[in-house]
Amino acid sequence: MANSIPEDFIFRCALYKDIERNVMLKQGCINNDVLIQAFSAQLKNEKNVILTDLYSQILAHLQLDKTSHPG
Repeated sequence: MANSIPEDFIFRCALYKDIERNVMLKQGCINNDVLIQAFSAQLKNEKNVILTDLYSQILAHLQLDKTSHPG
């Protein structure tokens, strides 16, 4: 991955917050499963290589967080 966000800022970056805000507006709630679906959809439709790397990084951290906090 050529492009990345410093790990300390992944869940505070504008890219993450924008998707999180859109999910909240559409779903009325936020959880890892819904965020994983939203970021997966963004990743699938993204053509920009830089954004693809960033979405992949965020998605990997969401999935890691989900496995470390099941339920």
